[in-house]
Amino acid sequence: GDGRALFAKTCAACHRLFGEGGTIGPDLTGSNRNNLDYLLENIVDPSAVVNKDYRMTILQLTDGRVLNGLVLDKNDRTTTLRTATEQVVIENSQIEASKLTPLSPMPDGLLGTLTAEQVRDLFAYLQTPVQVPLPEVTGAAN
Repeated sequence: GDGRALFAKTCAACHRLFGEGGTIGPDLTGSNRNNLDYLLENIVDPSAVVNKDYRMTILQLTDGRVLNGLVLDKNDRTTTLRTATEQVVIENSQIEASKLTPLSPMPDGLLGTLTAEQVRDLFAYLQTPVQVPLPEVTGAAN
């Protein structure tokens, strides 16, 4: 199936699996991937159970802007926030209010963009114990 390609397109911006992918979300390699109920719960309703390290923070800035994302780093002077589209560094003096939400930055409804066959392929890939090769591209590009 096309599970690995679907993972690369749908999940890998935020999640690592077998050493490939992003680091915004948890690394899935060691997670409870062989448990279908666990996978479904986490993908269908990502905010149901969220580790505090991956909860979204809402920042209200002194200039009226509101940003939300994952706090990657915070020191005496600045806060680094990963939003859906970019990584921003904000001076702490510009933050009027900060609120940790119970929500996951992972959007709901990700499976709604896939066909039933794609969902099966993605879940089959997520449950593989070892990395599988990407499907070979055959024939001319459509």
